[in-house]
Amino acid sequence: MLIAVPLTERNFSERVREAKEKGADLVELRVDQFERRDAEYVEERVREVKEVGLGVILTVRSPEEGGRDVRNRREIFERVAPLCDYADIELSSRDMIIPVRNAVARGGGKLIVSFHNFELTPPNWVLREVLREGHRYGGIPKVAVRANSYEDVARLLCVGNQEKYEKILIAMGDVGSISRLAGYIFGSVITYSSLGESLAPGQLPLEDMVKLRELFYK
Repeated sequence: MLIAVPLTERNFSERVREAKEKGADLVELRVDQFERRDAEYVEERVREVKEVGLGVILTVRSPEEGGRDVRNRREIFERVAPLCDYADIELSSRDMIIPVRNAVARGGGKLIVSFHNFELTPPNWVLREVLREGHRYGGIPKVAVRANSYEDVARLLCVGNQEKYEKILIAMGDVGSISRLAGYIFGSVITYSSLGESLAPGQLPLEDMVKLRELFYK
């Protein structure tokens, strides 16, 4: 299980070094939360993370799924994704999935096809179809949904476990926090932790996640 830390550009250099020191594997660049979003600037931030020895997830989240409007989003993906280990594009942004997949593949990276529901955990058949559609695009499907009960957490993890390929399973919210650790048992390959500020409900602090990974997954 890889541990990713989502970062904005606030105190960026300092926080990248801190992420490395505390045991993160990846930095997720939440470019939609940046104030400066030109492709050249984003490319510089990617290189900075790489120089520290961490991998990079490039994310420019759409407003419809919790992000902000970035007018040059396609340009950023096409120019910067080849430098990254992963590029994350929403399943709902269907017109961009193939271009992003091709861009990240040029550099040997992987596509993440993400789906978010900030209100609830959909029925099992919806979860299953979302996972399978993301996989059909040649990506790692990422399902991040709001858990309103432990039953929601169990459903997400069990449905995910039935799909035998790489995936990312996240139950958001306080109830869903356990999924960020337990997801690995059910085939989830990346978990997301906070470093000073949380960009999603239920993220555990990086130092706690590193300790828990060591404890449970030696």
